[in-house]
Amino acid sequence: MTNCPVTRFACPIHKITLGSGLICSECGKGYPSVDGVPILLNESNSVFGANDYVSDKAYGGASSYAGSLDKRTGLRQLYRRAVFRLSEQVVKKEFDVNDAVQHILAVLPRAEILVIGSGDTTVRGNVTYTDVAFGANVDCIADAHDLPFIDQSFDACIAVAVLEHVVDPYRCVQEVCRVLRPDGFVYAETPFMQPVHMGAHDFTRFSYLGHRRLFRNFNEVRSGIAGGAGTSAAQLLRYALSATSSRPTLIKWLNLFGLLCTYPLRWLDYLSHANISAYNSASAFYFFGSLRVEPITDRELLTFFRGT
Repeated sequence: MTNCPVTRFACPIHKITLGSGLICSECGKGYPSVDGVPILLNESNSVFGANDYVSDKAYGGASSYAGSLDKRTGLRQLYRRAVFRLSEQVVKKEFDVNDAVQHILAVLPRAEILVIGSGDTTVRGNVTYTDVAFGANVDCIADAHDLPFIDQSFDACIAVAVLEHVVDPYRCVQEVCRVLRPDGFVYAETPFMQPVHMGAHDFTRFSYLGHRRLFRNFNEVRSGIAGGAGTSAAQLLRYALSATSSRPTLIKWLNLFGLLCTYPLRWLDYLSHANISAYNSASAFYFFGSLRVEPITDRELLTFFRGT
């Protein structure tokens, strides 16, 4: 059951008998619904508001973020597909979200899984999909700073390429801890050496150790590099090339040209992915862990350092 994101632990919300939306049974706050998707936001603590979704220009995220809503055709669609293909990683990740879900379901076959920032993501199991943009699988619009679920609602939580886009990632991880049951799992992928993407909705980057501290309330199952040094180099050079212009149309073509020119650099991931020095310049890191009773201390944190 979804709950009021303002007073999450106390008041379940129910369908409004007249009209479209939900209403909190305790505080009386109403939440609109768009095409059956409830907008469950604590507007006093979010960069988003209900009006961002009920208007004709509803927020849909970047085109690559809410791909199912991208209506571009012709050359614009071809451009998007080319960018997507060239942006894909060359080296298969050593461990990814599907591996994490497989592990979770092996331990808890009936696990209830929450996906934050789901976009078009699909994973196995009993899954609740949330996002701040409409997408193919989104069950409700929810801000990770105030998840609309009661305490200990889920067995696992997934947040892939999400925590760089939130204002306060530490609060969001606290929310993850709150909605997880004892020994619940978390899987996250977060950038380190990446240029800004998604415009104003991009706030934070994490080194490997910084990412580990973010999840200090979890015991590590696995962690490592989600994108290598070659990927970092390709991304940075591509954006450096597009930075030579301020004209939007030219920037797009410079971006595509940069992708073509820098794509070979991604193969450097093959040479670097097994080296500890790759942690100094990786594109992104992943963390997979289980909830612990007490957080690790900052002194203990230093023993987890990887790099040179």
